[in-house]
Amino acid sequence: MKKRIVLVVALLWSISAAAQVERVEPPFWWAGMQTPLQIMIYGPGLGEGSLESASAGLEIVAVHKADSPNYLFVDVRLTEGAPGTYTLRWKKGRKKLDIPYVFHAREEGSALRQGLTPADVLYLLMPDRFVNGNPHNDQTPCTVEKPNLNQDYGRHGGDLEGIRDGLDYLARLGVTSIWPTPLTLDDEAHASYHGYACADYYKIDPRFGTNQMYRDLVQEAAGKGITFLQDMVPNHCGTAHWWMEDLPFKDWIHVFDTFTRSNYAMNTHMDPHAARFDRDLCTDGWFDTSMPDMNLENPFVLQYFIQVAVWWMEYVGLAGVRIDTYPYSNKEAMGAYSAALRKEYPNATVLAECWYPHPQQIAYWERGPYPDGPTVMDFPLTGEIFRALREDTNIGWGDGMVRIYNVLSHDFVYKNPFELLIFGENHDTNRMYELMYRNPDKLKMAYVLLATMRGIPQIYAGTEVLLGAKDPERLGHGEERVILPQRVLTQEGRSPEEEDMYGFISRLLTWRKTSHAVANGKMIHFLPNMIENTYVYFRVSSQERLMVVINNSKQPVSLDWEKYAEGVGNAKNGREVFTGVEVEVGQPCHIPPQTAWVIALD
Repeated sequence: MKKRIVLVVALLWSISAAAQVERVEPPFWWAGMQTPLQIMIYGPGLGEGSLESASAGLEIVAVHKADSPNYLFVDVRLTEGAPGTYTLRWKKGRKKLDIPYVFHAREEGSALRQGLTPADVLYLLMPDRFVNGNPHNDQTPCTVEKPNLNQDYGRHGGDLEGIRDGLDYLARLGVTSIWPTPLTLDDEAHASYHGYACADYYKIDPRFGTNQMYRDLVQEAAGKGITFLQDMVPNHCGTAHWWMEDLPFKDWIHVFDTFTRSNYAMNTHMDPHAARFDRDLCTDGWFDTSMPDMNLENPFVLQYFIQVAVWWMEYVGLAGVRIDTYPYSNKEAMGAYSAALRKEYPNATVLAECWYPHPQQIAYWERGPYPDGPTVMDFPLTGEIFRALREDTNIGWGDGMVRIYNVLSHDFVYKNPFELLIFGENHDTNRMYELMYRNPDKLKMAYVLLATMRGIPQIYAGTEVLLGAKDPERLGHGEERVILPQRVLTQEGRSPEEEDMYGFISRLLTWRKTSHAVANGKMIHFLPNMIENTYVYFRVSSQERLMVVINNSKQPVSLDWEKYAEGVGNAKNGREVFTGVEVEVGQPCHIPPQTAWVIALD
């Protein structure tokens, strides 16, 4: 009798032990979504069983088995659209397991959330390099890399609490939206601080905080008039991602006999003469040794990443997403990815990193090889801003401020140049302060340009307090991605030079919020005089007329009112917005050297 009881217990243990769920992704969903839901269920032997709905109102549309016996992909929908907890029942012979799945109610107005407009200012920060608000989470038992402040590519401790500490600082600066580089878990053993080698797409890195802390942060920021964009990386994951030990499908990632890096030849997308070999190597090769390349041509992979973006948008309350390395993936897949996000959130921002030197190449993605192309980043303008401002003597043909004029003259190739993201620097480029020889006057001119020309301006964290490279002789990623010291969050903690720049940019961006012409007006610019090296343009709307003068020469410049008559219109007087200097149209007006003026014309 005792032997029989032992056998029964062993059988029951065997049944339950063989039916364990280790992962369900997405972990929950919402009723009333436009995006079809495909749930990935992972656990030992689960792919060898079947699934059925054990709840009224939950319909299983299809069940898909993977190459691995440990996965099931199930397409489901709510037939009555009601939020609640539903049950999926897994069965294999006499074995069974109930898997609860929750559908939440959407917040009111969620689908119509507003993304970025030309009235916004986006602030880019790297969470590990912003402010360390909670030193206790600098290392955790469940993550590999520990903090190392002496290592340029080590973890330095910035976190969600630090961003929260900085919200008032950013609000005073005039920021209206924040773009943090990836917050999800990166568990590589080295240089995991940047976050672009994801190990879990549904989990905030515990060295930054928790999912709930992130959600609370976004909601708190909203109360201060600040939204968030989340950095998404559908092109690649990290080698430490949990699925790398057991891929769902053999072609879940691009696999080669030996390590094969992308050739980074993004031109192959639009090059009519490109060899397929080169194009495939761009999109299929790994971005780096720690970044396996996702195969977005596999429909299960594509749907997985669409749902990741939608899940975070809905869960956190984001204004949009920024998509990393957009042209390194199959363009048809990325077209479908962008279109799916646009369908779910028609007014939200889908911002794509398309790093090209020429406007035509940027416009290829902004206009979209497929409908619903993303908002793109104006890299051609970035390069010309720092080149133009560096050149203030011995100006040759095509040099100096005419560079900016020339690059903007190509705006005809864009669908809407006023929605391009414009910037002088980001986390992947050298800092403007270094490129401009640590000249704060040139930095101020650059930010007047960004704040007043067409497009949506982006600031890189620390520029507002003259943050520079740790070692100016070595301008690499680690050397320039230095942590923002917590002391600068208050006026008392900033040096006179830091306070001067912070105050200047704060006044500039605070004024920008009030400018109808900047947010809604057209732009008229004039060919810079090579000798004077001065760029003049106007922003004109039904309510406001602005004249912007960027004098990058080392001499004062007198305004030629006759030349600028088209922009001046019928105005008789004006006032420089920040100094209060009164200007009378037609009378001598001298712009100091290395100075930017914004003149509000009456």
